[in-house]
Amino acid sequence: MTENITFLSPNGQAVSYGSGTVTRILAATINGVVTLDRQLRGKPWIETARSLEDLHVGSLLFDEGSGKLFAGCHHDGGLWVCEDGSARDWRQIQNGLDRHHIYSLASRVADGRTTLFAGTAPAALYTSYDLGESWEEVKAIQDVPGSGDWTFIPPPHFAHVKNVVFHPNEPDTYFVLIEQGALLKTIDDGSSFVEIDSYSNPNDRQWKEVHRLLIHPADPKLMYLATGEGLYRTRDGGESFMNVHHRGQRVGYPEFLYFDPSDHKSIFMAGSHLNPTEWFKDGIAESTILKSTDQGENWSEQNAGFPDPVIGAFEAMSMHLWYGGMMLVIGTATGELYATDDNCRSWVCLYDGAPAFSKEDHHLPFMSDEERADAMVKRGLV
Repeated sequence: MTENITFLSPNGQAVSYGSGTVTRILAATINGVVTLDRQLRGKPWIETARSLEDLHVGSLLFDEGSGKLFAGCHHDGGLWVCEDGSARDWRQIQNGLDRHHIYSLASRVADGRTTLFAGTAPAALYTSYDLGESWEEVKAIQDVPGSGDWTFIPPPHFAHVKNVVFHPNEPDTYFVLIEQGALLKTIDDGSSFVEIDSYSNPNDRQWKEVHRLLIHPADPKLMYLATGEGLYRTRDGGESFMNVHHRGQRVGYPEFLYFDPSDHKSIFMAGSHLNPTEWFKDGIAESTILKSTDQGENWSEQNAGFPDPVIGAFEAMSMHLWYGGMMLVIGTATGELYATDDNCRSWVCLYDGAPAFSKEDHHLPFMSDEERADAMVKRGLV
């Protein structure tokens, strides 16, 4: 049987492709990589393996050409590679990486050449042209005015590179999302950067907290930016933005964005009702997914099959595509996996026994007081 694999992580590979529906999920959790398998559609999912269990894995990236699987780890856990993509045997790779808190991973293939990107905390960006064996820092992002002010609300207040997003038609153009601090753009493959800040308002409670950038594949001037203040849309490549979904609305803290592959006018947005500070107050994120069929003007909730409320924040999401089909998979900060393969008309809980999915410390609000205190001591936060 042909394996169809999707890679579920907070800040790694967001889309996978195959010949049919997903039969294997490789999931990045606070206790390593969890492998889930099923034989056929409709059959139960079974946990078949765990690896890197002592590490908090925040990003997974699979290189189709080499078959290598990469895992980036929070809290100075470093970068790891599995040569055969099985997520069983790993080797640490650090040559040229002088920052070991690996926050995000991305890859670009242009003119037959693969470039890997690793974003870190404190915020820095590295590239590799030899599939991770050696790395070079993209130092130009540090030259952007205001880089010294980049920060992050939770201690130790180090900003991080949350995502790297590539222009669909211009190989030398890409965007770097610094949380919190800047949305950066380069048109010369990282030799220089400019900041796009037309979305930013000095009165924003979450200053320049950028989460995701989604670029329309046929009209790259149309982009959507998910932030701590909601969702912004630009039709002119970032010269101006409109806040089309904001704090106080159903998803006031959006985290994930996807186009509907059958209709690129439609977008999916997943996240929680309020921001992480509010999660600590009652231990509930009220997560959900919304769909807009008119480029963000109106939204409908796509929550059939989810519990009400969803306790844990949506912390990892992937889209798996095959001819005529799509499957979305979500991992929560309380260790559940949900999926849909009917265009979000209904969701099913695939598994509820995984460790938490979590960007850095986003799982802490949903732990018991005792568990949270122990975790914070281990992290040196108290």
